[in-house]
Amino acid sequence: MSISQRQHIRFSLDLPAIRYTKFGEKMDVLLHQISVGGCLLEWDDNILTGEVFRLEIQLPNKNWLPLMCKVLYKFEDNGIGAKFIEISKFEQDLLGSVISHSLSQAGLPVQVDPFSQPPKFADEPRKKEPSITDSRKQQDELLEKIMSSEI
Repeated sequence: MSISQRQHIRFSLDLPAIRYTKFGEKMDVLLHQISVGGCLLEWDDNILTGEVFRLEIQLPNKNWLPLMCKVLYKFEDNGIGAKFIEISKFEQDLLGSVISHSLSQAGLPVQVDPFSQPPKFADEPRKKEPSITDSRKQQDELLEKIMSSEI
């Protein structure tokens, strides 16, 4: 997913979680990135794109937040991108508290709203920076004026 398609700010936090396989087995996993819309979890050969699974994330009060996820993409030997499905506003609020608590535990004093949309860099017009050739062209023009006594 490109940055221009993101709906929520993504946080690079290593959060432990529990994933349940389609056979009901519990697996300890590590979430490498998280937002209130989804997460990037560690690689697993046995999970397929499109697969739905249950994920539990520990809340700051030590209770567990159960979430349903759908695998959207896999980065070979790197990670699995999953979207939270059928997530309520209350569950998103709880995820926001997990993110805020994790940022605080990491010593990051910045309070970020996990519900705000990330900037859409692709939509912004690019500012034209003066290039070396533009600067050189200006110097050449000035030198030409000086040499021709037009100043």
